[in-house]
Amino acid sequence: MTSSTDPKAQTIAQLAPRLPDPELERRRPSLVSIHGAQLGKRWTLDAGGVVIGRDPAQANLALPDPAISARHCALELDAASGGFTVTDLGSRNGTYVDGEKVGERRLRDGDRLFVGETVLKFTLHDALEADFHSEIDRRMNIDALTGLLVKREFDVELARVFAQATEGGEPLSLLMMDMDGLKSINDDKGHQMGSLCIAEVGRIIREEVAPAGGACRFGGDEFIAFLHPVDLARGTALAERIRARVEAYEFERDGARVHPTISIGIAELARGLPTPDHLLQVADEALYRAKRAGRNQVSR
Repeated sequence: MTSSTDPKAQTIAQLAPRLPDPELERRRPSLVSIHGAQLGKRWTLDAGGVVIGRDPAQANLALPDPAISARHCALELDAASGGFTVTDLGSRNGTYVDGEKVGERRLRDGDRLFVGETVLKFTLHDALEADFHSEIDRRMNIDALTGLLVKREFDVELARVFAQATEGGEPLSLLMMDMDGLKSINDDKGHQMGSLCIAEVGRIIREEVAPAGGACRFGGDEFIAFLHPVDLARGTALAERIRARVEAYEFERDGARVHPTISIGIAELARGLPTPDHLLQVADEALYRAKRAGRNQVSR
């Protein structure tokens, strides 16, 4: 759901050329999470509106909050008034604006929308405010060392594509990756060299995965990536490209060079896997096989 024109902001759809309300033409209507799920995240709204819910298959703004209904509420542009209106969709726990339960309500700049345990602020951002919130979004949701998604944000995206793949019968592959030899690099060359290796491997993973999915740093030197819609054969080929690039890369700092490698386990979504965690477990088992077989290889 990330905008192709603004990689820092998450956009529901392409912004309409003009909106009826002059204030909405001058300033970008947005939702900002100020409490609960995806804290700090910003979504730019357009004339097509948005459905907020827990189920990615039913809502185009899905929030990982168990207190939110599958289809909780909708924000739509009112053609007559030119403003945005929130409508409850028969949610289990109700939709509230500034503490008042509503069935339907016209939103004003600064209104706080309470859905489940999440609070979203409706706001009209000018360019300067939009840049500020985009930077906050980046700092909260992007790992500073690798440039990959933080685990929390990755989990949200994985849940979304998992639901989409399950619903539509589409292929989905998951990679579990673990660097080989980083402990000895930290011990022999220092943790700054180790951090350089993690950062550069993260960049390689990001470049290979970006066209087809998302990736995150799972732990110190462990990474996860999903590929959608990518089957096992194509996913294995991509994993091999990552492995080969890491093996061939010259990691150099202050004249010292090291050559870590990476082991990768890959799994494909199959019938009988009910949650993303089950798919992750299958990929993790494949990673252990790669480690036991001698490391620096891809295992399925």
